[in-house]
Amino acid sequence: VLGHEAQRRVGSSKVLISGLNGLGVEIAKNVILAGLKHVVLHDDQPTQISDLGSQFYLAERDIGKPRAEACINKLKELNEYVDVTLKAGNIVDESFLSGFDVVVMIEGTMEMKVQVNDICHAKNICFISCQTAGLFASAFCDFGNEFVVSDTNGEQAISRLVTSITQDEEGLVTVHDETRHGLEDGDYVTFSEVKGMVELNDCEPMKIKVKG
Repeated sequence: VLGHEAQRRVGSSKVLISGLNGLGVEIAKNVILAGLKHVVLHDDQPTQISDLGSQFYLAERDIGKPRAEACINKLKELNEYVDVTLKAGNIVDESFLSGFDVVVMIEGTMEMKVQVNDICHAKNICFISCQTAGLFASAFCDFGNEFVVSDTNGEQAISRLVTSITQDEEGLVTVHDETRHGLEDGDYVTFSEVKGMVELNDCEPMKIKVKG
């Protein structure tokens, strides 16, 4: 569930999606349903028979047509409040890219992606490059110099039962030893339901050093 501020930003964002293969159309579908202000689709690649196995908005009658043009009407139907338009031709254009908040590239040469990323980075525009290859996938995100990644592995936060806490200047916390705590140096922890040292409850996250 998005908070008020996040929903406000979504509702005012303009996004470019370049590459309408199976992955690209899935991304386009999701952002249109999310209610972005304006979504621009770019893909001049002619539809091929192989596209029909992964791109659910293409049909045999679309073979030979540019992929973005062939599926734009079906994407528009998903949310009448989102302005969905087409872009044909070259997108490596600073004046064109400057109008976006986010640029997503699914296809294109590495040289082209680097050029677009350089423009986006200089203009403080969020850039995402992603692709799939069978069971494997990769994604590259450049959200600017001010963006901080605090979640290094994407896993759910760990919760452990604390058995004791010392009152030293650098307190030693011992957890129940039936299982490994799974924490690493530099991780942050907070506490709840502590008895005897209630000032720790709901404290600001604190960086830790693992002793064992």
